Amino acid sequence: MVTAARLSAVLAVLWLLSGCGRPAMESTEVASADSAKQGQMPMARMAMGGASASGPPAAPSETAPGSPAARLPELQGASADRYLIREGTITLEADDVRKAAAEITASATQAGGYVADGSEATDPIQGVAVTLLLRVPAARFDGITSHVTSLGRLIDKRISAEDVTEEYVDSDSRVRNLKRTEERLLAHLGRTGKLADTLAIERELTRVREEIEQTSGRLRFLSHRIAYCTLTVTLRETARRRPVEPAESWSSRQVASEAGRSLVGFARSIWSMVIWVAIWSPVWALLVGLGVWLVRRGRRPAP
Repeated sequence: MVTAARLSAVLAVLWLLSGCGRPAMESTEVASADSAKQGQMPMARMAMGGASASGPPAAPSETAPGSPAARLPELQGASADRYLIREGTITLEADDVRKAAAEITASATQAGGYVADGSEATDPIQGVAVTLLLRVPAARFDGITSHVTSLGRLIDKRISAEDVTEEYVDSDSRVRNLKRTEERLLAHLGRTGKLADTLAIERELTRVREEIEQTSGRLRFLSHRIAYCTLTVTLRETARRRPVEPAESWSSRQVASEAGRSLVGFARSIWSMVIWVAIWSPVWALLVGLGVWLVRRGRRPAP
């Protein structure tokens, strides 16, 4: 009974530490988040060589007043450790679409990025159209955007940014807390000697490790999206001038020819109708005779 009580107490404490005990460690979490933001370099900055993932604020013309994107300069000015996921879409017209696409691909590769997706379509009226999905380092995002814009006539340009600082710091703190819980579970596993206690601790250890893998995966995803911005470029072929086709000329001979064809067609229709009536005349005669007989019978006085 004493061993079972001890086991229940241990599992209750571990459960509080891994899940429900989080509010009790709120002050520790805040201090850890602050220290992570001030002194710890995230994985995204390690991939970029220490470069900031946020980049310059968007131009006033690209963000509407009062929108979340319009507050990016304020957020960036308040802290240099803001983690932003930046995305952009650019639509251009170019004389040589394939050449411009090759130059954009080369620029992205030289900057340390890559082409995540690409497609090409040919239309007999609009010509060739190429779409590229680029992943470029955050520190080179503005330079690549300016270079792409200079390769043709700009049709549309949109830049957006999502602040994921809170989610990133929270996920990082959660991973560290779960790892501490894992260490405590391993220590208890080494001290226990009963099979029931061992199985209970192993089940809890499995659950904690699953949460560590899930949260770590989310952290890796955020780090990559912060370190590499997304730029979608659509290139269209410049519309070419076409010769103006002259208006159709009027000709009396052509009008007379059309009138003659119309008259012949009308005569054919009449003659076809006469043939149909002639062939169906026995049927018409029978119907007419039957109608006359019915009328006469109806008029005959009753005896």
